[in-house]
Amino acid sequence: MTENSRKLRLCGIAELRCWINHIPWQYPTGHDTEACLDAHRVAGINNVAWELGRSVLAYHSRLPEATCWGLHERPGELGERPEVEKMLGERCSLRVAIRHARANSMNIYGRMCMNRYYRPGFKRSRWADLHPEFMEIGKDGRVDPSRLCYAAPEVRRERIGILREAAEIGCDGLLLDFCRQPPFLRFHPALVNPWREEHGADPVGLRLSDGQQYMDWCQYRADFMTEFMRELRRALDESPKTWRERVPVQVRFPNDGLEANLIAGLDIARWCEEGLVDELAPSELHWLEEYRDFDDTPYIELGRRYGLPVTTSVSFNPVQKDKCGLSRGHNPLVLARRVLDKCRPGISGIVFFQSDTGVQLPGYADLLPNFATRSGLEALLDAPELKKKYPFRDDEKDYGIDHHSFLNQFSADTARDVNGV
Repeated sequence: MTENSRKLRLCGIAELRCWINHIPWQYPTGHDTEACLDAHRVAGINNVAWELGRSVLAYHSRLPEATCWGLHERPGELGERPEVEKMLGERCSLRVAIRHARANSMNIYGRMCMNRYYRPGFKRSRWADLHPEFMEIGKDGRVDPSRLCYAAPEVRRERIGILREAAEIGCDGLLLDFCRQPPFLRFHPALVNPWREEHGADPVGLRLSDGQQYMDWCQYRADFMTEFMRELRRALDESPKTWRERVPVQVRFPNDGLEANLIAGLDIARWCEEGLVDELAPSELHWLEEYRDFDDTPYIELGRRYGLPVTTSVSFNPVQKDKCGLSRGHNPLVLARRVLDKCRPGISGIVFFQSDTGVQLPGYADLLPNFATRSGLEALLDAPELKKKYPFRDDEKDYGIDHHSFLNQFSADTARDVNGV
């Protein structure tokens, strides 16, 4: 088999809420989960990471402290459309997705956004509202309600409980999405105070130009996330209710380099070394002002060293600085070119973020099966009728990178959102 004909695994990341919300002609029908998965299958995507939630959960959880869309005590007050909440309350979309996938030779991973709690009163669980003491702190001392601190064992347990429950429900694996939303650890007292006591220095004053001392601080923070990964692995391995001996854990994260990952709180190399992850999914997310070298190569090398599959990642939604959804900026040939540039030896598949939207875009379903091989991608890019139908426009140049890029821009030195969002 030549490199051009080698088959790539096509994987989607789907949110049933976005299946409705991102497409103006969609409305809940009562069989939305099945329709969403069938649309993926038609497009050649038989592996789908299904939404578990962010802060509010998108499936019917039995966890006593969980807040679930359509089942919570404040219907209509948390920022979701009433008809979408009703849809999610009527059936557990995760259980329906698993059942429908097994009947159609598909695989379902449960996907969790790893630190995206929004703000009090908006898409936020009651548990998060009741624990303001865990909210992260910015370098300037301001509270960051969108992130909770992983140095707190209670925060780690909350995430692990959800992920373990999803595995026990029957997910084929788990996708931990660390593109939502770096940085994962900031300047909470649970981080800062022990560092001050041990090092006799205030980490708040550290800058990137301080070199090794700055990176030591980043390593110290990342060690808490590594401890979370260890605790998760133990919880999955020790669960008597998971239907497989080892639940695969895939991690999606920015591909801006191992040093930038460490600044975000992610020690990807350590996770691989300790056998805490089973699949890598690097993704081009522009979030850190000082790091703009996006390259899958270091992660391909980690995959080779530790025997882990590496799937590159692209987004169906165009980059938007103020909103998400269906708008100008889509072009399947721009996406095909981006994927072709990423498909090199060592890449085993493609993860399509927001596939719930992509499989519904006019004309896309017929083209997507060609993304499974380099030769198929080259055929799309060489087709005269497609070049005429999808001419390149300047507003499409960033199409395919994570559409949250530029939405929350941080600086390593100021460690704050430079957009002020």
